[in-house]
Amino acid sequence: MEQNVEKQEYETPSLTVHGSIETITQGGGGSTAIDASFPAHTPIGDLTFS
Repeated sequence: MEQNVEKQEYETPSLTVHGSIETITQGGGGSTAIDASFPAHTPIGDLTFS
C-alpha cells in the first residue's frame, strides 16, 4: 500500500522580544505579597478569600 504524504516546507522559527525579563517579571518574588490572583504588591493582610 502506497501512502501519498505531502511534505510541508520547513519554516525557520523566530523570536519576538516583548520587553526585558526584569521588567516583565518585576511583580513576582518576595514573601509579603501574592501577585497571582491580586494586583502586584498587594499586602497579604489585604487579601480576601471567599
